[in-house]
Amino acid sequence: MKLLPKSLRCRLVRYLEELTDEEFKKFKLYLEDSSPREGFLRVPRGQIKKADNTDVAELMVRHYGECEAWDVALMIWEKMGLRELWEQAKREDPQIGKLNDNIQETENTVIECQEGEAEKFILNICLYFFIFHLTDIGNRRTYRNRIIEKFQLMRDRNSCPGEYENLHHRFTQLLLLQEYRYREQKEHELLASGREHAEIMENQGQLIEVAALFDPYEKTGVHPQIVVLQGAAGIGKTTLARKVMLDWAEGNLYQDKFHYVFYLSCREMNHLREKKTKFADLITNDWPSLEDPMTEILSQPEKLLFVIDGLDELKFSCDEHSFDLCKHWNQRQPVPILLSSLLRKTMLPESSLLITTRLTALGKCDFLFENPRHVEILGFSEEDRWKYFCNFFGDEDKAQQAFSLIVNNETLFTMCFVPLMCWIICTCLKQQMRRKKDLKQSSKTTTTLYMCYLSSLVTPGGRSCPVQHHRGLCRMAAEGIWEGKILFDEDDLRRHGLEASDVSAFLDMHIFQRDTDSENCYSFIHLSFQEFFAAMFYALEEEKEISDSPTPPIPGVKDLLEKCRDSATSFVALTVHFLFGFLNADNRKRLEEIFRCKISQEIKIDLLQWIQAGIEQQHRDSSLRNDLLEIFSHLYETQNEEFVTSAIAHFSEISLNIYSKLHFLVSVFCIKFCHNLESIHLNIASPEPRQKRERASQCPQCLQIHFHSELCLSCSLSKCQLTASCCQLLSSLLKNHRSLIYLDLSMNFLGDEGMKVICEVLKNKNCNIQDLRLSRCHFSNACCKNLSSALKAHGRMKYLDLSENNLQDIGMNLLCEALGNPDCNLQELKLSQCHLTAACCQDLSTCIKNQSLIHLDASGNVLHDCGMKLLCEALRHPSCNLQKLMLSLCHLTDSCCQDVSSVLKSNQSLTHLDLGCNNLHNHGVKLLCEALEYQHCNLQTLELWNCQLSAASCYALSSVLKKNQSLTHLNLGANPLRNNGVKVLCEALGNQNCKLQELK
Repeated sequence: MKLLPKSLRCRLVRYLEELTDEEFKKFKLYLEDSSPREGFLRVPRGQIKKADNTDVAELMVRHYGECEAWDVALMIWEKMGLRELWEQAKREDPQIGKLNDNIQETENTVIECQEGEAEKFILNICLYFFIFHLTDIGNRRTYRNRIIEKFQLMRDRNSCPGEYENLHHRFTQLLLLQEYRYREQKEHELLASGREHAEIMENQGQLIEVAALFDPYEKTGVHPQIVVLQGAAGIGKTTLARKVMLDWAEGNLYQDKFHYVFYLSCREMNHLREKKTKFADLITNDWPSLEDPMTEILSQPEKLLFVIDGLDELKFSCDEHSFDLCKHWNQRQPVPILLSSLLRKTMLPESSLLITTRLTALGKCDFLFENPRHVEILGFSEEDRWKYFCNFFGDEDKAQQAFSLIVNNETLFTMCFVPLMCWIICTCLKQQMRRKKDLKQSSKTTTTLYMCYLSSLVTPGGRSCPVQHHRGLCRMAAEGIWEGKILFDEDDLRRHGLEASDVSAFLDMHIFQRDTDSENCYSFIHLSFQEFFAAMFYALEEEKEISDSPTPPIPGVKDLLEKCRDSATSFVALTVHFLFGFLNADNRKRLEEIFRCKISQEIKIDLLQWIQAGIEQQHRDSSLRNDLLEIFSHLYETQNEEFVTSAIAHFSEISLNIYSKLHFLVSVFCIKFCHNLESIHLNIASPEPRQKRERASQCPQCLQIHFHSELCLSCSLSKCQLTASCCQLLSSLLKNHRSLIYLDLSMNFLGDEGMKVICEVLKNKNCNIQDLRLSRCHFSNACCKNLSSALKAHGRMKYLDLSENNLQDIGMNLLCEALGNPDCNLQELKLSQCHLTAACCQDLSTCIKNQSLIHLDASGNVLHDCGMKLLCEALRHPSCNLQKLMLSLCHLTDSCCQDVSSVLKSNQSLTHLDLGCNNLHNHGVKLLCEALEYQHCNLQTLELWNCQLSAASCYALSSVLKKNQSLTHLNLGANPLRNNGVKVLCEALGNQNCKLQELK
């Protein structure tokens, strides 16, 4: 084989020297941004920046290889618009040079052959296949590059001219189901919402990956030739089809199966329905360079895949030409006959087909296919919804900001399983970000986002729906709500004055769809849209009923609201919710503009009366707290301060069960309009009611917490995953309601910023909080200065729980400045597991000496015996009134027991002592028992669990039980007392002087 006349490096340098300085800079910029080819590394940007012509050529050849480097250069020159240079370089393509040289050398060899015709014939055959192989490689590379150029970029519907997105960056994995779903399964899916819906989607059956679509069936081992990807409108069929094309062209999909993959858009076929052409010309319409080698390409149909996108969009039937089918791809025929011949396998029968269609089209064309593999696109999984947000926004912080608004709203979260809806929601939120508007405001309510969604679907000059058709669809939706019906047939349409063509506008808007195995069956894209249109039916101004109307009357608004009171009814709940959302002025205006309708003002009176009656009923029956929370959710949906004030301003007592962070936000919004409020009960609900009420909770992390019904005014928001931002909302509520005395924010992610807000509230003269619980709120010692200042100003705190926060000794020092003050009225202080050491015990001693403190819990801190000694000195102080002291797991030993014994003899107030999980041993307990036998010892409860006690300690304890008249509770759990020890204790329990009531 001859060598190339010139090396590629020299040739590249020569062409690069023809560029002007500006053109060369631009070339390097394109080179920096070019994607690396499969198996090659990207040229480092730092090396490109300072490189001259020779250096650039050297870098390209080193990183890409000779032929790939030349392809990259050609691509860049074409993008730069250097047409003349590109055409000249194209003629000098090294692949063509190699091919010509190989051909020439082989031809010379054939001519020189003198050994007979047979040998020449064989050699010519070899020459043919050799040339064909090299030609095919070149053609395939060219075609792949064209496919990449066409499919790697995509335009959003709201993109500006020239604005594109990279398909790889935007595409998110879809759930693909490899089996048929029955009507009942679809109904179950449409009815579900929130994470329940996500779980149903992911557990429908056997899922399949795109790479495995043409793998053999498990049972038969047969490879499918036809794969039908079916799914609802907006579910991502076309995007997936384009992704298949791009992945194949980049060498990441079906490399061993298909040499060529061709894309046929049925939407584009509609424009060619009257055209007569050859099938070869049809598939090379975009790639003229493939016309010459098409014979070779189509001669291997088993290596061809045709992606037929949007079969349901065809405006001609493939069944009309069953007797006119063609068998050869080179025959000139009308486009419908060519497509029908391909689908029916009369033409290129060994080729493979990947077809995308809505479920409805299967009834029309399923008979065309022989043994197809049906795969249904279900939509996004829960995890992939988050990935889609990340891909869409391209910034994880912005994606998190947007996604956090959706994940706590089960309706919006459910909508996002449909890629189109996910795109709409992301688009709305991104628009608000660009306009520097508050995302929380624009996505504050479910109705607002639905309106934003609908607004984005309606384009100026686009197809609109007549008012009577819109009203008929709303009426049918309402009837379905009452009958529990979510699938409709053409009889349902006709009964409400509609034909299939009348709802075409809604089909185009992806709101209404044919979505079952029957072409005459319809449904809304999700139950929530049916509920939305049903709400519109009730919100529209009434028209006079025609006497001979074929449709039976539908129950009125009052019937709807009454049915909503039934907790077992899930169908009408969201309908009522949307009805309240239409009371918002912005939503009402937008709705009237989209559908050219008029919203009734009378509905406002009915809703107001229903709200007031519901709250009155809740006052009479405390078991209806859940109903009140739903009422508050409806009021929040209005975002109408005047309406909310009219509904609840006069009530003096509110009692609610809180299920989640969202419920907290809703409650705070409403309660601030209760201007005469005297009593508030906000309690964490147990999980049982949540399971019974399908729509009650949107936060599965919110677990059970104890009730505080013994407090007349209480607010428990423990374990609701609240953050510092929530404290800002809570602050206005606390400042304006002097009656609130109890606040539990335990086990939330408040941090020091949240504590800062709480302290500002405590300093307010209107705040009357007396019981504050903040355990495990991720505080550090940095917050203690603010808290100390607030406690000094507040002066009314009686109970403070700071357990399981990293306060350390330095934080304790700051707190004790306030807690040791004579004006401090604190009665109970909990500091368990706050990372304290013996060094803080001097500060704790000042708290113990405070006459008001009666309960101290310092468990789980490393106090050691030296720290205990300091505490005991304070316990013996005359001003100490401590009654309950908890010191379990404080690393104490029997060395401290002499000091504790001294305290028990002198302190008359201490009645409860917990020394559990400390290494006191028998000797330590013996010292304690000496004090317990003292007649003036008033201790009633003693906790000695897991203190390394043996049977020997039971003799001393037995003596105490026979003499002590105050001890009623004794805990000896987790100690190796054995049978002998228990026998000794039992003898003491039988003594008539023993006053013990509980023994553990």
